[in-house]
Amino acid sequence: MKNSIVITSCLSLLLSSSAFAEIDISGYGSIIAGKTLGSVDDPLNPGQKRDEILTADFYDVGQYDNDITFNAESILAVQAIAELNSSFTITAQLVAKGVDDFEPEFDWYYVTYRATDNLTLMAGRRNIPMYYYSEFSEVGYAYPWMRPPANLYWWQVTQFNGVTAMYDFQLGDYTNTVSFFYGNEYSDDNKEMLYYDKLYGGNARTVNEYWTDITGVNWNMSGENFDLRFVYFQNDRDRETIQQDGSIDPYQPFSQTFIGLGGSIQLSDFTVLFDANFVDYDDAVGTEFPTYLLSVVYNWGDYQPYVSYSKADHERTKVPTEDLEEHYMLSFGVRYNFLPSAAFKIQYDKFVDQGDKPTGWAYHGDSRTISMGVDFVF
Repeated sequence: MKNSIVITSCLSLLLSSSAFAEIDISGYGSIIAGKTLGSVDDPLNPGQKRDEILTADFYDVGQYDNDITFNAESILAVQAIAELNSSFTITAQLVAKGVDDFEPEFDWYYVTYRATDNLTLMAGRRNIPMYYYSEFSEVGYAYPWMRPPANLYWWQVTQFNGVTAMYDFQLGDYTNTVSFFYGNEYSDDNKEMLYYDKLYGGNARTVNEYWTDITGVNWNMSGENFDLRFVYFQNDRDRETIQQDGSIDPYQPFSQTFIGLGGSIQLSDFTVLFDANFVDYDDAVGTEFPTYLLSVVYNWGDYQPYVSYSKADHERTKVPTEDLEEHYMLSFGVRYNFLPSAAFKIQYDKFVDQGDKPTGWAYHGDSRTISMGVDFVF
């Protein structure tokens, strides 16, 4: 009820300014159904069977099992952009997800100032530009697959409150945008971390995840038949796990560095999409996460059949690295653009968990998943 009052008040305030500002309303959505196709040995409970499970949305723990569901990935979002004058705009985005029982919440809200023809300043809440598709990872219509591979887009924090400076320039025949960003994210009641606490038999009441001093640069370069994005950022990480009795588990904070290179290349009727990332912790064991995606799309009129392969690994440089988390996902699908602003998709995912079961690192388990649905924009 409190959230509804806040949302209604904010929308009323934004729309009431229509006498003084031009309001542009747009949005996007996805209606997706899916299920897994069998059972596996439970990796955390030897001798027991369980449904195959695919976590399609790690941040909000949207999952598929053997029962067909529309809730794991279905989403509806409305965005309002108020143009105060030729230099200032205010953007607010309201999102409702099936995994959250379609309870709406503001996930983006920021002000944009066009300082010059080349320099743009933004302040507020936006997505961290971690991956090639991070800034529109929930806009299903924007990419060929059902979703960006979940075993790459898996972090428990995806947004931040802060500032961004973007500078546009030409370098020969190539268009460039360089962005510098800084901010923080205090993720109270983090759903993903609470899920994993319970998965491993914990009894936490809540888990709070803190990413502070997020400082980075994002460089995008595009030409006639390619688009590339490089990102580098670092931040400090802390966590607060509060047990049912109110006690707080000890946690050793650390900092992390994230490096990524992604993009798309157009080769005649084919589009090659890729994303390679490397995450490094300065923790006691030297944790590293190398991940990558490679996908090929065939553009055949209104149809786009595709295949994608994504791989994630977990390594430690200061201790032996065998028997840790490792998995890959192989996906096949087709997109059909049946309307100028809507597409039907069907996709098959094979997730193979290569982690070590005795040490508990194979906690995802293998899965085979079929999903289909409609993505649209308006």
